[in-house]
Amino acid sequence: MIIKNDYPILEYSTERKAVINPDRDASKSDRDGQDSGGFERFPRLCLVTFFEEVLAGAVERYGGEKIGTYVSEMKDFHVYRFTVDGTEICAVQAVVASGSIAMMTEMLYGCGVEAIVCCGGCGVLDDIPEGAVILPVRALRDEGASYKYLPPARFIELQSGPIECFRKVLSGHGIPYIECATWSTDGFYRETREMVAYRREEGCKAVEMECAAMAAIAQFRGKVFGQLLYSGDILTGDAEDYDDRDWNNNVSARERLFYLAMEALCML
Repeated sequence: MIIKNDYPILEYSTERKAVINPDRDASKSDRDGQDSGGFERFPRLCLVTFFEEVLAGAVERYGGEKIGTYVSEMKDFHVYRFTVDGTEICAVQAVVASGSIAMMTEMLYGCGVEAIVCCGGCGVLDDIPEGAVILPVRALRDEGASYKYLPPARFIELQSGPIECFRKVLSGHGIPYIECATWSTDGFYRETREMVAYRREEGCKAVEMECAAMAAIAQFRGKVFGQLLYSGDILTGDAEDYDDRDWNNNVSARERLFYLAMEALCML
């Protein structure tokens, strides 16, 4: 049944089976060692990270084996399997924005993944030091993909299981962190000063592009999802004073977050 609305983005289909389903390639495997778009079954636990260079280091460190490829017009995103302290996981570099990450998330769940932990950077809407660890507990759904999986709602609550694992890991290492709502938006160049102020009034301290969509897909599919972020650029000043703080070159923050996320993943 289709729940109709004057605005197409808010229309929702209750039918669970689509014309193209994410598990259609799960039984296929790469032929003759070539990337065919097919996959073998993946481990239950998956780390999705935006940090390409940190992932490459982990693959080398743990002897990662390529087990599949998410084929995109941007590039091929390889999925690697390796073992961390006796726990088998897989890991992949994330694509950017809600529509793209929705397709990758579906592929991972369709190929046998049961729990995803995602780690990435974010903008901040408050005076938060660069590199600070941020733990989203809810996401404001200001993007498109989540509305294809769940009926319209302003926020989506993130699952308590991964949040508790993050808390244990961070507290165990004595690392301070900020729990907050995150603003998931598709409008990177529409984060106006008045909109930033409005989102701050709603309790958002972080802004990114993927969390709401990934959380919605996990809820729809009956899977597990959690996210950990680090503070990147800051959006609290005037447009002329915008400071990106060179956030995507914060190597120490990226490496630290990756291995904290991995530790939490292994607890799920």
